[in-house]
Amino acid sequence: MSFDLRVKDGDLALGSNRDLATVENSEKLVQDVLKLISTPIGSNPFFPWYGSPIERSLIGTPFETNFIESIATQQLKSSLETLQNLQKEQLKQFQLVTPQEQIAAVQDITVQRNTIDPRFFRILITVLSKAFRQVQTSLTVRL
Repeated sequence: MSFDLRVKDGDLALGSNRDLATVENSEKLVQDVLKLISTPIGSNPFFPWYGSPIERSLIGTPFETNFIESIATQQLKSSLETLQNLQKEQLKQFQLVTPQEQIAAVQDITVQRNTIDPRFFRILITVLSKAFRQVQTSLTVRL
């Protein structure tokens, strides 16, 4: 079973034994999705393909809300497909990736612009894991 260190509010979290907490299975999938969409693409020089381009492409755009939400949805879908391909490559390299943490399909992506402060977007993502479970996550971002 694979795992990752638990991140809470941008910091590493401590477990009950005061050691570093970990996430695995569906919790790891949620954290992987949140990390992916909150990381600007190209910000990691070792993995320039990792992340989401929405921050760069939406800041200061004069387009209507529906158009911006549509662009963001397509970009997030593309980023999630990159994560899905990364998981497939990990399996090819014989890394243990459980069915609960693998994306089988992206079911829904909803991007909603805040009507009061248009700099804020609420992102809702639903994926189906290879364990046939719906995994949902949400995030509010400021662009």
